[in-house]
Formats: sequence, structure tokens, C-alpha cells
Amino acid sequence: MLKISQQQQTLLFSGALDRDTVPTQWPFKLLKNLKGTVVFDFSQLALVDTAGLAWLLHQIAQAKKLGLAIQMYHVPEQLISLARLSDVLALLPLVEEDKGDAV
Repeated sequence: MLKISQQQQTLLFSGALDRDTVPTQWPFKLLKNLKGTVVFDFSQLALVDTAGLAWLLHQIAQAKKLGLAIQMYHVPEQLISLARLSDVLALLPLVEEDKGDAV
């Protein structure tokens, strides 16, 4: 199960972002209500697969069309590994954590 809750300009992802849950988020309408910079917080995301990665890339593209900037925080290593394997890591707007280390 995937839950995406909105707290002002932050979207908090919890659960699984995978082939089973991606269809439940289509079409994704939360971005249309936001302005400026939007934070995707993955601190409670338990699982992500290639379908989830593809969905995120689509949302990043949609956000650009809407004039939004996405920032990704607390990105799970699983998502980073999938992005590296797919050669799309550079497309993810990863933000450095407080310690200064790359997400």
C-alpha cells in the first residue's frame, strides 16, 4: 500500500511505490495544487521498484511543465541503486542531507 500525504509544500511518501501501487496514483493530481518548490520526502517509504522509479521520473517531468521544482529528501538506497542501474540518477533532484553527504 502507498500513502502520499501533503503537508503544505511537502509530499510525504509511505509504504511501497511499486508496480502494484503506481496505478492507484494515476492520474496524480497533487502537483496541480502546489506552487514553487515541492519536497518529496521518502523517509517513510519502505519499498520502491522500477515502476516506482518510472512514475517518479514522470512526476518530475510533469512538475517542470507546471513550473514546479522538485527536491527529494531521504531517498532510499534502493531507489538510488535502481536509478544508477537505469542510468537516470542525474535526472533525480536529490538534495544533500544536513550532514552534507549526498542523499
